[in-house]
Amino acid sequence: MTSRLDRLLLLLDTGSSTSVRSTAAKQLAQLAAKSVITDVAIEEDVKAARANVPRVDPTGWSELMAVVARILPYLHSKSHDTRTAASVALSHIFSLVPLWQPSPPDQDGKDGAAPAQDGETVLKPPDFPLFSVQELMQRGTLLLASSGKEFTKPTGILANTAEVKKARKEAMSRLGLDFLDSVGGGEDMDLDKELAAEESEMEVDGGGGGGIKDEDEGPKCALPPPVVETPDVKMKEEATPSSRPGSATPGPSTQASMSAAEEDLSGLSARERNRLKRKRKPGNAAFVAAPPPPTQGSGSKYNATPAGGQSNKARLVAAEENNARSTSGVTSPRSPSDEAADKVVIDPTKGGAVMPKATQQSNALDVQPGCWIWDGVVKVLEIDLFSPQWEVRHGAALALRELLKIQGKYGGMKDGLSTAENDVAHEAWCNDLAAKLLCIFVLDRFGDFVSDQVVAPVRETVSQTLASLLLHMPRRSVLHVHSILLQMIRQNFGADESKANDPHTLVWEVRHAGLLGIKYEVAVRSDLVEAASTEEDIKAEDGLAASDLSGKEVLRGIVDAAVLGLGDRDDDVRSVAASCLSPVASHLVQRLPEALCQVLSVLWNCLRDMKDDLSSSVGAVMDLLGKLVTYDEVIRILANEELSYSLSVLAPTLFPFFRHTISNVRLAVVETLQSFMTVPSLPKDWVSAPFLCLLFQNLIVEERPDIRSATLIAWRTAVSILVHAPGRMENAVTSQLLLDWHGYLMTPVGTPIEASRFYHPTSLGDDLGVERHNVDKSMLAQDMSLVTFDVVIKARIAACKALACLMVSWPSEQMEETFRPFICHYAGSSSMYQKFFAAVIAEEWARECDKGSDPSSMLIERSALARELSNAMLSWLQNEPPEAYHEMILTLARIHQECYQLLQSFVHDYKVSPDAIPVLGMEVDVTGTKEGHFSIHTARDAVGPMFTKLKDGLGRTKKKKDLSAVNEKRNKVLASIERYAEMKAQYDNRVSAAFAAAFVAFKGTPEKVSPVVKGIMNGIKNEENEDLQRRCAVAVASFIEFCAHHNLTQPPDKIVKNLCTFLCQDTEHTPTFAYHRKVMDGILSFHGASRGGHANGKDAARKEESVAPDEAFKSRLSRRGASLAFVELSNSFGVRLLEVIPGMWHCMAGGLLSACSTESTAQADGSIEKQFGQDVIDSLSVIETVVPSLHEELWQRIIDIFPNIIMALRSKFAIIRQSAARCFATICDVMPMQGMKYVIENVIPLLGDDVVPSNRQGATELMYHIVQKLDIKALPYVLFMIVPVLGRMSDPDDEVRATATNTFASLVKMVPLEAGLPDPPGFSEELLKRREQERQFLTQLLDGSKVEQYVLPVPIKAELRKYQQEGVNWLAFLAKYQLHGILCDDMGLGKTLQSICILASKHQERAERYKETHSPDSVHLPSLIICPPTLTGHWYYEILKYTDTLKPMLYTGNARERTKLLKRFSQHDVVITSYEVIRNDIQSLQDLHWHYCILDEGHIIKNAKTKLTQAVKRIKAHHRLILSGTPIQNNVLELWSLFDFLMPGFLGSESWFNEKFSKPILSNRDGKAKTGEAAALALEALHKQVLPFLLRRLKEDVLHDLPPKIIQDYYCELSDLQKYLYDDFSKSQAGISAEDVVKSVQPAKGKEQHVFQSLQYLRKLCNHPALVLKDPEAIKEAMTRASLKGDHGTLSEIHNAPKLLALRQLLNDCGIGCAPGSVTEGSKSELAETVPTSTGAFSQHRALIFCQMKQMIDIIEHDLFKQYMPSVTYMRLDGNTDASKRHAIVQTFNSDPSIDCLLLTTHVGGLGLTLTGADTVIFVEHDWNPMKDLQAMDRAHRIGQKKVVNVYRLITKGTLEEKIMGLQRFKLNIANSVVTQQNSGLASMDTDLVLDLFRRTSEEEDAAAAVKRKDKDVSSSAGAAPHKNVLQGLEDLPPEEEYEALSLNSFMSSLGNEN
Repeated sequence: MTSRLDRLLLLLDTGSSTSVRSTAAKQLAQLAAKSVITDVAIEEDVKAARANVPRVDPTGWSELMAVVARILPYLHSKSHDTRTAASVALSHIFSLVPLWQPSPPDQDGKDGAAPAQDGETVLKPPDFPLFSVQELMQRGTLLLASSGKEFTKPTGILANTAEVKKARKEAMSRLGLDFLDSVGGGEDMDLDKELAAEESEMEVDGGGGGGIKDEDEGPKCALPPPVVETPDVKMKEEATPSSRPGSATPGPSTQASMSAAEEDLSGLSARERNRLKRKRKPGNAAFVAAPPPPTQGSGSKYNATPAGGQSNKARLVAAEENNARSTSGVTSPRSPSDEAADKVVIDPTKGGAVMPKATQQSNALDVQPGCWIWDGVVKVLEIDLFSPQWEVRHGAALALRELLKIQGKYGGMKDGLSTAENDVAHEAWCNDLAAKLLCIFVLDRFGDFVSDQVVAPVRETVSQTLASLLLHMPRRSVLHVHSILLQMIRQNFGADESKANDPHTLVWEVRHAGLLGIKYEVAVRSDLVEAASTEEDIKAEDGLAASDLSGKEVLRGIVDAAVLGLGDRDDDVRSVAASCLSPVASHLVQRLPEALCQVLSVLWNCLRDMKDDLSSSVGAVMDLLGKLVTYDEVIRILANEELSYSLSVLAPTLFPFFRHTISNVRLAVVETLQSFMTVPSLPKDWVSAPFLCLLFQNLIVEERPDIRSATLIAWRTAVSILVHAPGRMENAVTSQLLLDWHGYLMTPVGTPIEASRFYHPTSLGDDLGVERHNVDKSMLAQDMSLVTFDVVIKARIAACKALACLMVSWPSEQMEETFRPFICHYAGSSSMYQKFFAAVIAEEWARECDKGSDPSSMLIERSALARELSNAMLSWLQNEPPEAYHEMILTLARIHQECYQLLQSFVHDYKVSPDAIPVLGMEVDVTGTKEGHFSIHTARDAVGPMFTKLKDGLGRTKKKKDLSAVNEKRNKVLASIERYAEMKAQYDNRVSAAFAAAFVAFKGTPEKVSPVVKGIMNGIKNEENEDLQRRCAVAVASFIEFCAHHNLTQPPDKIVKNLCTFLCQDTEHTPTFAYHRKVMDGILSFHGASRGGHANGKDAARKEESVAPDEAFKSRLSRRGASLAFVELSNSFGVRLLEVIPGMWHCMAGGLLSACSTESTAQADGSIEKQFGQDVIDSLSVIETVVPSLHEELWQRIIDIFPNIIMALRSKFAIIRQSAARCFATICDVMPMQGMKYVIENVIPLLGDDVVPSNRQGATELMYHIVQKLDIKALPYVLFMIVPVLGRMSDPDDEVRATATNTFASLVKMVPLEAGLPDPPGFSEELLKRREQERQFLTQLLDGSKVEQYVLPVPIKAELRKYQQEGVNWLAFLAKYQLHGILCDDMGLGKTLQSICILASKHQERAERYKETHSPDSVHLPSLIICPPTLTGHWYYEILKYTDTLKPMLYTGNARERTKLLKRFSQHDVVITSYEVIRNDIQSLQDLHWHYCILDEGHIIKNAKTKLTQAVKRIKAHHRLILSGTPIQNNVLELWSLFDFLMPGFLGSESWFNEKFSKPILSNRDGKAKTGEAAALALEALHKQVLPFLLRRLKEDVLHDLPPKIIQDYYCELSDLQKYLYDDFSKSQAGISAEDVVKSVQPAKGKEQHVFQSLQYLRKLCNHPALVLKDPEAIKEAMTRASLKGDHGTLSEIHNAPKLLALRQLLNDCGIGCAPGSVTEGSKSELAETVPTSTGAFSQHRALIFCQMKQMIDIIEHDLFKQYMPSVTYMRLDGNTDASKRHAIVQTFNSDPSIDCLLLTTHVGGLGLTLTGADTVIFVEHDWNPMKDLQAMDRAHRIGQKKVVNVYRLITKGTLEEKIMGLQRFKLNIANSVVTQQNSGLASMDTDLVLDLFRRTSEEEDAAAAVKRKDKDVSSSAGAAPHKNVLQGLEDLPPEEEYEALSLNSFMSSLGNEN
């Protein structure tokens, strides 16, 4: 990746979720649209204002098209998600960009649309291209059996075949091969001839651009293929253009084509001829290739393009760029992962003007002056429509659809034409494009599978594309398209109509496509079938009688086509035929009633003929039936047996679909039959026993809730129909049926349902031999591993409701007699489930009766059965529960077995006599009543007394034997007994809850209410199933209503009190005060984010966590149950809630009112501490739970206690503050207007309370919870919160700071969404005014161009450049809002001066404020500047130089001197010191307060673990500022350390930051695709987060008068001695380790030190062998072995160190150290050629020579300068130079031009110094850290430099040094990605295009790595099992949601959004 654009494109392709991709798409569009619109607004605004936009500058369009060109290749991706995301990105672009309109002729080039001119000549409308479906289909068949090509030129399509030759040939040659399998006649295909044709084709085209080498090369031309694309067929000699309406013309496959093409040129303009010639050149393509780089030394890895010429920029181009692909990235279906091949390789360490990556702009997308701007895009997409890859076709159709929908209105128009001419041009353009789309319809054969149905993604998407085009076409053209679509459907082609459905001639895909086209056509152009106001209007518009079809005729054609489709053998055709009638259903009924009979007849026949479960068309057919049945005309037909089959016959034909495999069909059948039942006039005699059976079976076995609820509705309707006819109900529902239904329902859960008596309807065409899939298998088997308990219970409860409905509707005189046997039997059963379901039926029956009856007449009084059930249930509740239930037998039998084995083990293992073993009983008895049987009591005896007796009876010797085995068995039995007891308790609980709920529903009056209340409350407290718990909650509400009715006040209050207790049992939500009472400080909600935390707080938390998991689970159940109960109470009583339950308010707010109704927080805290602590927490917890369901009229009661909650929020106890914050955040969520108004007026001021920390902590915690809880609801109030929260980000309290920072980060993301929202209601004028002020601040924060100019209040003795003034504006902006930032301008842009300006200004303002107010926040405070020791003097003199208002002092020297200086701080304004002094003196400095703390070269604190960094972070300052040209040097973790100083917590904890940002980014250092998305997301997120707090400008951008900097790598070969030593070391173990560590991302621990030494050895060796050879013997041996004789030279000889030779050469080339005109040794280097003057002599240069080590400087000084270049004058600056003298050396060098060189170490001379006296920088050695080298080279390249700066880097070729440079590149890329030119000023701190270098290696290495990976993949797959390969060849079925967009509804809604 190189830029933000690349990152967004990567996310578009590899985003892990749809939201990631769509966000990337949106941001891409905004990025692209910025080039043509100044302010990217919200899309809706753009659409509203689109019509009135001024003309856009052409360069803007070309920039836009550059981005579009980058997006288009993603439309070719194999991934559906990527294609969709790319189309979404394009859609957003089309929406954001202004709508192009042609300029009228009289004001060409100006704004506005052409006015309609009177008296214009009426132009003849354009003809629709000649199009024959028959010919196209037949040729498709012929094509597959032929070779050669056949085209004729259609009239009026393309002027010249030569221009589109390649694109057309590509498309045509592919079309044939794509359809081999599906087109009829494929058997006769001669494949050899076809392949031969392909080869000859490639040969013919060889001269025109290399031919078509492979599919990936793509079309080579921007123009579209011919309108009608037919497969290649051998050309017949006699063919003439006019006789071939259905084909197009390629160049013939002979040389004649070239001459013909030449002749064709005569018709072209000169410009077009030239363009054509350029296109024909070999290697040319749609993209402009980059210019070839100038040749340079062959040993150079990168070739330097010298600065100069027009661009004045240095650019590096990889050597193989000349061989770059010659195809367009736009028009070729290359997947974006290959895109690396297009990228220019830039060496990022060339700090000079690296241009943004030159996106290769496609000629195809060039915006031609005066033409519709999207013309090029459409032409490119047209070519892709004919690709053999369905994905490419699909992608092109998606993009075209969006383009035409939004921007298609003016397609084909041109500036300067009259309105009429443009209308004709537009119509012709539409016609041509429509013809191409119709070609796809005829030729596409691709089908994909989703779930259980076939989808044709290409045809369906092209249908939508065609529909988008039809929107802009006149009626006559639409009718042309319509007629062609009808031809595709009929396929009779003049033959006998009866053969229309002949399977031998029919191509179903073509019919399918035609129907799809019709479906979308009628949806978007309903005017076609509507009645015209007058027939004359149509004639006037159409002009031609031929196309004069009335709406009725069009409708007739559509109906006929649909009927034909519905009669088709193919299921998919039937499906689409049904759906194409849906949009015109109303027109069909109103305007063509005579066709209704036929349509209905065909629909019924369709349903009858379904032969299998996989008929996906059933749903569509039923939906259409359901839609039609709502019309009276259809009902009349169905009711009239003469016109149609009776519904009595027809409805049962739907029955077989009840349990269809496809869920949508199951839903459709229920809904269709329901719609039949709701029509009063239709016959209902089909509503009988079979129908009811099917509905009841549905309820029992259906898993999907939507089908279940639809079935229940249908059941109620059916029952109500049966009730109306006397005797019909009893006849339909026989006793046997009721018995069966109760049997299914009462089957215990987990026991298979006896389905043998299920009703199975048979369809007319059923083949008994066909085995059908049983969709209900798992529900019938009750296999709890496949279906959940929750699903089964939901199904059974639905069935209970159905039976209850039946009971209510049953004739009253027979009801009790019919149902008593069932319900009483099951209620008294020994089975838990039977009791439970009987109780549910009874409860539902009672509720159903209550709905329709008079309230005064109770069911229990009217019905003996109700009384009987009520009494039986009450009796059960009052007595002890049974010993056990039937379902427990199996468990008890297992326990019996285990007990038997336990006792028998005494016989086997310990040789106890069998007679001594007690008898357990042979049979199991769960009731425990039968003598001699095994019961649970026997089991308890077996593990208790019996076991103990046997154990005690063992002798001593036996006891000594290991008893562990027998004890283990006993423990196992004990566990089983415990589980049995738990099961019993759960069953008791369920039955008692169900019985109590039923008793409450009967409204009986018990003598004592406690058994009933206990039953319900146990259900609420312990029930695990949420549905059953909710039923108990409903029962609670019913019971309280019963009590209210009977004036019983005590039970409701007691119940509510218990509910509150249940609610507060869960310590997660309701903490225990006693555990936390000692924690005063901190913010518990955000405890994890704070640095230290509190020991006592952690201990308290630990104690609470020690609750057993089982207990925690139970408390969560209780809380859930109580919450549900409160919701039901609120729903039941609404506004009466607190009247009905008088004690509820006290339960809710009692504790809070008791403690917090005081005047002061101190009194409240006293009450809390003494007695009310837990009560307050409980109150807050209950309010938090109850408020969401509270009636609006009761909100005032909550508003009245706001002051009490805020009093709790200010408590000194952290746990009370946390509870209050959570509670109030929930209140704000429920009533945002009232809650947030109170927060803004009363809580936000607390954030600024510097005196009481608990106020700030409570308020900050509330802000945190409000942001977390309200999310999007908080938008209107964001402005009020953001600035106060911002101020807390610098709070002295760690946790307030961390929480505020986290909250601010969330708030900032909401700010862009806030714009445009209306004012919040109920706000005073004062508040709204304040909101506007806050908005102004935010606009400044987020859009720097709006920042006010800061006028310096003090004189500065320098004229600030524009960018420096902007920097000061930014610093003033930060100061104003107590923000802190990093000024990371490029080296040499005057960071020091900008800092001095802000320091002087702010000190002056503070002093003036103090004079006026004497307020404590304006007392004099000195500022602290911390910098490297070299720069202390520099700062001191700069301050004196630029301002007279600041008094600086140096805090340096030895410890004694510094101690004396401490007292003088207050007398000065600025204290300047070094990092080392801070580290040593932090104890003295940490308690002082400073106004500003400025860290110069602040990246020194990049390592958070060093003592120096920790010391700096202890400095307390009001404002904190970091100056650094390179804030990130090695990895992004360093940025965390810098922000930890500025705004602790803003980037989270170090470990969190490492996980979220650092690891993903580092993992992608090798550029692997797997980690690419994570890295891109991390970089993008980090970039966004730190954006407002960094200001970064590059010299290239702001210093236009600064000469360029040219960086060149100078490669040296190793000397013989070095080669020997290098090879010797490389073979050693140390050498191998060194290589490994450079290659690996994470070196093995423990080896770092050893490896580091090895690397140092190699670095030294590359510089000079003398640095590694110290011992004379070793020197002698090495020189001997390297074939150097010791007596011929010494180690210090210059030829042993090629770097010294290179350095001498460079210096000589620069004219340093040699007399003018002298010839240097050897041939001149190529560098000499780069800097000659006009006279041929070298101009005088001065050089900075950087080394890493002082020893190397010594060697240069002694071995080179003194020996070989004595005339060189030089100075030295290294670690040995006294810090106080360094400034003087710099001054001397800059002012004395006679000094040739300055020798420096990068460490000492690389920071902060200004050395503009030099214009040449030479690096003899390189730092691992690229930033240090960049910093160093910019000592010379900074303000004040007048000459071109040449930077030479000496690199030893083929050594570790080259690898160091590679590592440098990676580090630099990360730095540039996070801190980019997007931070170049306040104005661009939003989303300006950024150059983010993210390149890792050269092209060759990438290519090699790709080959390697490919080889690896091949080798790994080769070893796999053969059938595995077969499986890999099969693509996965796409997920169901993939083609969700391919529905008429979603397409129509998208149109609605656009218009």
